[in-house]
Amino acid sequence: MTVARPSVPAALPLLGELPRLLLLVLLCLPAVWGDCGLPPDVPNAQPALEGRTSFPEDTVITYKCEESFVKIPGEKDSVICLKGSQWSDIEEFCNRSCEVPTRLNSASLKQPYITQNYFPVGTVVEYECRPGYRREPSLSPKLTCLQNLKWSTAVEFCKKKSCPNPGEIRNGQIDVPGGILFGATISFSCNTGYKLFGSTSSFCLISGSSVQWSDPLPECRGKSLTSKVPPTVQKPTTVNVPTTEVSPTSQKTTTKTTTPNAQATRSTPVSRTTKHFHETTPNKGSGTTSGTTRLLSGHTCFTLTGLLGTLVTMGLLT
Repeated sequence: MTVARPSVPAALPLLGELPRLLLLVLLCLPAVWGDCGLPPDVPNAQPALEGRTSFPEDTVITYKCEESFVKIPGEKDSVICLKGSQWSDIEEFCNRSCEVPTRLNSASLKQPYITQNYFPVGTVVEYECRPGYRREPSLSPKLTCLQNLKWSTAVEFCKKKSCPNPGEIRNGQIDVPGGILFGATISFSCNTGYKLFGSTSSFCLISGSSVQWSDPLPECRGKSLTSKVPPTVQKPTTVNVPTTEVSPTSQKTTTKTTTPNAQATRSTPVSRTTKHFHETTPNKGSGTTSGTTRLLSGHTCFTLTGLLGTLVTMGLLT
């Protein structure tokens, strides 16, 4: 008995199913190899694939929020490929947010809001006054994130503190161009004929919890008082003036007391020392001739007669 063999036309249907079988094998490859495939989609975020085309077990993919969206604090932003070729679960974690609150010159954010970067619509932040400023009780120190993702307008709820009234300068003036509030500058000047001693200006600066002037008021002094030199008192000087010697027995010394820089006037008498001398001059023919009594005032000098007698004695005249 002969076994019947299938004819060629009977095998043709199997060949027609081959492409489908190959497709099923390809679809099952990730499961067979343990690959999770592309990570899941997350609203308002994009996965950081970094060029990957396969995602084996334990692969971690992190997402980044799209522009104008901010990560919600505390929410997960990554997935991991688990056993069984499945990604871990992830919830929406990106939301719209206002930018960092407005920076104010007169106030700063309170501590809880300084490090915060997520401000969804409806968020309210609060400020406190900076040093040198004071709170205005009637105005709110709070701002709100609005629907358009803009902060509400800030009002002037902190105002500058005022320095004390600077007072007045005797014989001088104070120029106050911008008032006496925190940060102000005032300048000082003296009237004509006076000179300024001290600072020419002062600034309203922070001093502890308040504000004070940086420099005290200067002093204006009259120029004549500042330039006048006190007189120097000088002691009298005694000068000894010896008289001209006429004879060994008639030598005298006149003592004169003078004071430097002294000026004589008509109303001030000048003391004089008066001395009488009797001089005997020898005569050529018979011995001696009586001299002439001379009056000396303050110093010794020769009279004409005495001079002639001296010349005769010396033999210069005959």
